[in-house]
Amino acid sequence: MLITEEKQYVNNIKLNLKQKLQTSCIVTRGCCVSVKCGYLFTDYNGGYEKLVALNSNGNHEYIIDFPNPYNSFDLVFIDDNTVAVTTGYSHGTGVMIIDLPIKQVNMFVELPDTPFGITFDGESLICCSSENGIYMISCSDFSYTNIRNTIVSLHSHDSYVATHGDNIFYTASYEDKVSCLNRHRREIVWVFTNESVLKTPEGIAVDDKGNVFVVRTRSCNIVVISPDGKQYNQIKIFERDFLYPSAIFFDKIRKQILVANEDNFAHLYDVSYF
Repeated sequence: MLITEEKQYVNNIKLNLKQKLQTSCIVTRGCCVSVKCGYLFTDYNGGYEKLVALNSNGNHEYIIDFPNPYNSFDLVFIDDNTVAVTTGYSHGTGVMIIDLPIKQVNMFVELPDTPFGITFDGESLICCSSENGIYMISCSDFSYTNIRNTIVSLHSHDSYVATHGDNIFYTASYEDKVSCLNRHRREIVWVFTNESVLKTPEGIAVDDKGNVFVVRTRSCNIVVISPDGKQYNQIKIFERDFLYPSAIFFDKIRKQILVANEDNFAHLYDVSYF
């Protein structure tokens, strides 16, 4: 019965375009939506790193420029006033904690190696690194622990991460893999590989049913993987300016998906299950 339900969700997901957004970013690498329906994007443009904020109408609200030595790769809301931003490749590697009302870096959590994708599970920040797998950063004292023995490796730069329940899902773009890790057992639950539909996967998001949405910059589609990793569905996107999708965010409050191109466009879709 559970497998039948998963197949139905994966094969019968429909996206309806709701809004196109212009971000003004040069190299968009991260996107997220606030509880109040504000949109944030990171511009990972060497030497001109910034965070761009749009309101619910798609109008620009403000820009936060990041000074050297910090770059801005991926981001996630901790609450409506605080956002965490990973540096990606940078002279200083770690996670910036940004106070949005004052538009400043409030804290910097230094990590031993390069962090890329990041998510928040309500208690901890979870991010992928280039060498040591996945880091979990406590939001109570900002100490971190490392989950080793994952498939994230030296060859998995530009990896992204999402979480649902006990599971952590992450992409390994250079290895053409999407993996599901049980955080408590610290064991790999499943690995999805299919180069014909998902080569060099990057942005990843999970809906409230556990379905995994993945994009890659070289395709004009979104691949949805079932919670057990056994089923998948390609959702073709036909908007002319849907090019080089790099980041994706699932808004569980409004049942919407935000997909950011690597350039200065993003698309917001209503998600329906039928």
